[in-house]
Amino acid sequence: MPLDITSAEQSIQSKIDAYKTYREIVVAQKKLLKEQGNSISAANSQITSQLNKIQELQKRFQRDPPNSMDNLLNFLGLTQGTGGATVKYLRTKILEAATQIEPTLVGILKEETIKALGCSVEQTYIGVSLESLNLTPIPLRPQAEGIYIPVNSLDFFSSLKQSPQTNFGKVYYEKEDPSGDPIFVPYGGKVPFPMNKQLFDLMTQDNEGRSYSQINGKYYLGKSEQPLYDLQYTNVNSFGVTGDYLRVFLIERKDEETGEIINNVGQFISDYYSTIKLVDTVDIGAQIVNLISGAISNDAQIGVGPLENQSKFSLIAQRILGLCFDDRAEIDVSGISKIAELDGVDNSFFELNEIDLRNIEVEISNVQNGVMEFEDCGNIRLPVDSTVLMDELINFRDSESGDTIERQVEVLSEIIDSISDNPRWSLDIPINLNVKLSIDKNVIKKIPLAIFAAVLTPKNLLPLYTLLSVVESGATFTYNQVVTGVNQDIAEVGNLGANVGAQGSNIINNSEDFLKKYRTFCIEVLSRINVEFLKVLYEILKKDIINLTGLILKDLIDSKLKKKYTIINSLVAVALAVSALVGFLEFRKCKSLMDNILYLLNLANKGLNRKPKNEIPLPLLLLSGGLPGYSPERATINAFELLQSVGIPTGTLPDGSPNLMGLYTKLTNQAVDKEESENGKVEIAVAGLFGLGKKL
Repeated sequence: MPLDITSAEQSIQSKIDAYKTYREIVVAQKKLLKEQGNSISAANSQITSQLNKIQELQKRFQRDPPNSMDNLLNFLGLTQGTGGATVKYLRTKILEAATQIEPTLVGILKEETIKALGCSVEQTYIGVSLESLNLTPIPLRPQAEGIYIPVNSLDFFSSLKQSPQTNFGKVYYEKEDPSGDPIFVPYGGKVPFPMNKQLFDLMTQDNEGRSYSQINGKYYLGKSEQPLYDLQYTNVNSFGVTGDYLRVFLIERKDEETGEIINNVGQFISDYYSTIKLVDTVDIGAQIVNLISGAISNDAQIGVGPLENQSKFSLIAQRILGLCFDDRAEIDVSGISKIAELDGVDNSFFELNEIDLRNIEVEISNVQNGVMEFEDCGNIRLPVDSTVLMDELINFRDSESGDTIERQVEVLSEIIDSISDNPRWSLDIPINLNVKLSIDKNVIKKIPLAIFAAVLTPKNLLPLYTLLSVVESGATFTYNQVVTGVNQDIAEVGNLGANVGAQGSNIINNSEDFLKKYRTFCIEVLSRINVEFLKVLYEILKKDIINLTGLILKDLIDSKLKKKYTIINSLVAVALAVSALVGFLEFRKCKSLMDNILYLLNLANKGLNRKPKNEIPLPLLLLSGGLPGYSPERATINAFELLQSVGIPTGTLPDGSPNLMGLYTKLTNQAVDKEESENGKVEIAVAGLFGLGKKL
């Protein structure tokens, strides 16, 4: 009962309003039932049309499913909101991880290169003695000797065709000039060797016919200071086929203590990768900017062929990001379940349909015209200031090596923001388009792809192609070298070219070829890169869920069950602590990732399952027979009172139409009452019966 007159007045007013609302809802319900008619039938044609479209696109969805990155971003949108500040925060966290990913990439590339070679870390190779190479340098050795690597196999993006003096080159190549200077890691220093720039220098006219050792006065050494190889550019391979080739001689490695020759594949790969920097923040930033805006390709005036190559690479790589690594027994629950990572990844996985090809044409046109297209606002096109972006990236290259991680993230963020800070955009942007938000979301989604593209440079792929000759059969490798030089000409004839290419497994003419012929390598490297960023988003989401469940438990603690739920709160905290310590390792398993998130969300519900001890005195319980029992009508009225108490309107809408939310509340309570009446069940156990409990 109310404690005073004011409270009584408020209670009366509240109940009158609730009763009026209930009556209006009942009248509206009867009216809607009469007017329902054939509304469902009227929509049948539209539903049938939509289902037909779904059926047509079902296989495409299986090939291009929403990936774990999309799911995590959607979940974070629920916990944090979808506004610009939230997305910018997530972008910053992603960029922080990107600037520190290089050591992890080294481990990934070492492992996957050895796997791609099909050998173990203990396998050995045959090299040339240092004494023999000193006596007869590469230019004087017989043409049949050495390992010939087609340049286009290493450089399927054609980056080495760009001079370091161009704007593209100033961003793409390392800042330092290559030499045998002691500042570089191979020669005892701390600066990673600029191998991409060195490969370009080898192919210049000034160095025609000269090897690396003749140019720098030293062989290339590993981090162990053991000689690894010598190499030279040549336009004729061992079979007299013209083209662009790197001619490599592996040098025998000696055990420092015994002097025994041990040419170990694993040691070679590790020794080499320890002398270079796989990627840096500028490389990643350049790839992000180009994937988002096409500014670098536009500034360098890249032709249609290379642009098409880049677009196909991005599209197929994006498909790889949609692959799941779940076990079959774990995920086969429906006809559209995601496939395991390599099941069904045959050549059809890399096929492009007419829609894909049309989208590629549009993308190429946008890059050549220097515009960005925003699909979320009627495919509006806005101009890209390539000059400003290239200048910023060049300045970043000049300063990056001396910047802290925090400063690198700050500069990279400023460059990304400058895409939309174009003064010309202010006149053309529709009011309902938040371009910064759209760009930031795209950055988060594209970051794994940007790093993957940055990794696939000539200096990083050099060990893979150099060692192919020592792990493949002699006949296969010889065949590959013979057909490599003429493969491009044959391919123009027609299908015969495709058949020849399929036989020579290491013939690479473009990035699409690389993705197909080294599909396992690409899937493993890209998916493992993606995991690093899924971890970042997952940790943010986990904190949000912990905070969310913590608020729920706090409300419970404030209720009359305070003591009971204090224990529950402590148990949940322990469970969360254990979860945080154990961590989440299988990020590439889509279902496992979703299950883990659901587990976190369910922790609060698990706390609600505990039944409090009955604390109602027995004499009062004996009076319970006088209670009227559950009533859906009374529950509905009580709900209206509570809704009105916080200012939520429950009456008829201003235009006279019924309040459907009020009707929903009434029908929900009736459904609960119906279920309880039809299927309700009560089980009672009395302590002390059957020898259980305390004896009286």
